[in-house]
Amino acid sequence: MLPILLIHGYSSEGSNSTVEEIYGTLPNDLRKEFGDENVLELNLSRWISLNNGITIDDISFAMNRALEQKYPNLLNSGFNVIIHSTGALVVRNWIKNFSGKPSSIHNLIHLAGANFGSGLAHIGQGQLARWGRLIFQGTGQGTQVLNELEFGSSKTLDMHLHFLQPTNSMYQDYQVQEFCLIGSQTLGMLRLIPIPYLKEDSSDSTVRTSAGNLNFNYITVKPISDAFSLSSQKTKKIINKRLDNISFDDIHYESDLTHLSSNRENVPFSVIFETAHFGGDIGIVTGTENRQEILPLIKTALETPYDIDAYRKTEHVFLENHQKTFSRATELSSILGWNKQQQYEAHAQVIFRIRDQYGNDVENFDITFRSENEETGVEKLEKMIEDKHINKTNKGIITFYFRTEKFENGKWLTRLADIKPVNVEVTGYEPLSGDISYLPMNFLLNSEQLQQVIQSFKTTIVDIELVRLPSEKVCIIYKQ
Repeated sequence: MLPILLIHGYSSEGSNSTVEEIYGTLPNDLRKEFGDENVLELNLSRWISLNNGITIDDISFAMNRALEQKYPNLLNSGFNVIIHSTGALVVRNWIKNFSGKPSSIHNLIHLAGANFGSGLAHIGQGQLARWGRLIFQGTGQGTQVLNELEFGSSKTLDMHLHFLQPTNSMYQDYQVQEFCLIGSQTLGMLRLIPIPYLKEDSSDSTVRTSAGNLNFNYITVKPISDAFSLSSQKTKKIINKRLDNISFDDIHYESDLTHLSSNRENVPFSVIFETAHFGGDIGIVTGTENRQEILPLIKTALETPYDIDAYRKTEHVFLENHQKTFSRATELSSILGWNKQQQYEAHAQVIFRIRDQYGNDVENFDITFRSENEETGVEKLEKMIEDKHINKTNKGIITFYFRTEKFENGKWLTRLADIKPVNVEVTGYEPLSGDISYLPMNFLLNSEQLQQVIQSFKTTIVDIELVRLPSEKVCIIYKQ
């Protein structure tokens, strides 16, 4: 058995936190599971996340320095990693910035990894102050880390997209096998706190199941060449259609679906029954009541050799546990207005990042989902929206949260199976100049395409390049 490095999440390192408070019984559980003679080394990382000037880059750098100076044997012989929450960003960022190919990390297990953000990263400062004792444990707020944990953080998106580039594949090039476990339950006491993200459905009270799943989709939408030669008159006609709420079929953009998750090796993923982000009873790291659910999966992941057949076999084990979770959830009883089946209903997260051809954020925009009034399909995508959030640092990024499943007559039914085709329309505007226009974008997704790009328990990133066009008056060339 290779050495194991445990890496905690945001706010675990409180002012006086002990190892037991951070990691619970997990270290001892691992030793009992494998035996002292098989656990060659067990390292517990501790990193300060709540100083306002510290970034994820700082933490990853400090992690690398600690490995080089104190544990070079890990870098030389290899090691496994188990992370919680924000630890996912720390380790993936370390792999991106410091790891060789293949990496020293062999198996990387995510326990509720906050890969695509957390709602708690951007709740109001007044709410943070009010509930700070519960969340911050007597320390600072860690605003820089929170910025990278916010839904739609551009820097975090780019970090994940790094692993989609040629020669940067996490599995083929870095040869790191990842595994994702997350809960879909909140703690009962948190339902009294007036912070919606603490009791969001398909979430563990901190991280959405779709945000913890590394099987994400990536789509690019770019202009075709003739988009840049459109006259101001032609552009304004298209804009006026949008302003008049009229559908338009002047298509000057094309999409690329190369990086759908179905085109990559699946990362084993499972939602764990009756598990939350933290808590002594059902917390994914420190809980005592769910060890029999979590430890066998951790053991299976740690013992998976770097072999495609073995990796796929482990994926099947995770899938079986995932299905078992939802079979058991059908029997849960609701109490005091808390519908536990709704808590388990699957959701999908879609992040739109809108930039112009120069790479600048389009900060003033609107997106419309307009379902086609066809006989086929019943569900409308726009009726499935549960939440939307514009990133406070990069205002050209908006995250939508869709309820994609419903529990009905004792069964889990996907709402995507009977969904209508939808037009996705995007318009930008420049409030400081009447001589700048954005060419509106429209693309139609039929029912089959929608099921490809929006999927339960997954995040989809849509990078849109919106054409910014100056009027002819901005620059005139004439012969004197």
